Amino acid sequence: MRINKLRAVWVITAAAVLSCIFAPQARAEGRTVTADIKSAKAAILTESSTGMALCGLNENTRLPIASVTKIMTLLIAAEEIESGALSFSDTAVCSEHANSMDGSVIWLETGEEMSVGDLAKSIVIASANDACVMLAEHIAGSEEAFVERMNAKAAELGMTNTHFVNCVGYDDERHYSTARDIAVMAAELRRYDIYDEFLMTRLDSVRTGTPRETQLLNTNKLITSYSGITGLKTGTTDAAGCCFAATAKRGNMELTAVVLGCDSDTDRFAAARALLDLGFDGYERVTPRPDVSELLEVPVEGGVKRGVDTRFAGVPELILPKGSGSKIKYSYSRPAAIEAPVEKGQVLGFVTMTVDGSIIGNAKIIAAEEVARLDFSRCLGYILNALFGF
Repeated sequence: MRINKLRAVWVITAAAVLSCIFAPQARAEGRTVTADIKSAKAAILTESSTGMALCGLNENTRLPIASVTKIMTLLIAAEEIESGALSFSDTAVCSEHANSMDGSVIWLETGEEMSVGDLAKSIVIASANDACVMLAEHIAGSEEAFVERMNAKAAELGMTNTHFVNCVGYDDERHYSTARDIAVMAAELRRYDIYDEFLMTRLDSVRTGTPRETQLLNTNKLITSYSGITGLKTGTTDAAGCCFAATAKRGNMELTAVVLGCDSDTDRFAAARALLDLGFDGYERVTPRPDVSELLEVPVEGGVKRGVDTRFAGVPELILPKGSGSKIKYSYSRPAAIEAPVEKGQVLGFVTMTVDGSIIGNAKIIAAEEVARLDFSRCLGYILNALFGF
């Protein structure tokens, strides 16, 4: 995901202190919370805003992912809408290729017109393959061209173990992803709110009130049974088995749980629920609060001012085992003095955060202002001003 160098340091160091990052259990308030994910071929639980992995099983193993693929289709459509190039009110036309799709469909006919909004609704709620291809063709001109965009977006997001050959998720040995990569694109899609209503709708329809009215039944059974659920996408094929990418938010923490290759519908929802429970029961999102009294003026040598004021920057949001937030200790490092010139925002030192002696994060101490070098001309100006008042 898009993270700066400081956050990258935090992700690496936090990995050392969190005992459950690659094991399906966490310590929460004195008890062990276990996620039963043995039914999945691969799984992962991440905190969505940071991408922090809290639990995983074969999370980097390439596997078929069925209709979970449509997360990327919806992501590209969301970007088109945000840019103004696409609108839910736009009308698309069904091609022979879109009409030829099988599996989960809304029985689009060649030449039939449908709004982009209804196509998106059909994809999100009912995972309609024909609607997915019709939308892809409307955006890119052809499914092939759209798939190129899908792969380009995957590369942009750092999904290095993902390759698409279609936009719906049909089985193909060249079409694969991993639990970790899916968590990345799922979190990216949740940055947009345009599908929120569809994601939480259990039953709806398209062509409503016409002889060809078609019901849409949401395949995500957690939307009616899991507190805080926000989405996202199921997928099932012979090769992929039962797959699911679930997102949920409680308080200030949103989680993404991905399970791939389950044997049954029941197994995938149970595994996703177990992962989400592990995250919410075992972890908390913490905003570190370095001591502002430590924002000392740093002496400046050869400057127009004798010192420079400082402030904190890049204080990361931390995902920690519950109860750890109160245990954070801070240490501050800064130079005894610095030579002019000093630029505003210049890094002057660091704050290191630890829990039980292990580093969990870092922040910067930066210059709050610019301090120019005191050269001859400036010195002469100060003298003249002091003598003559100009």
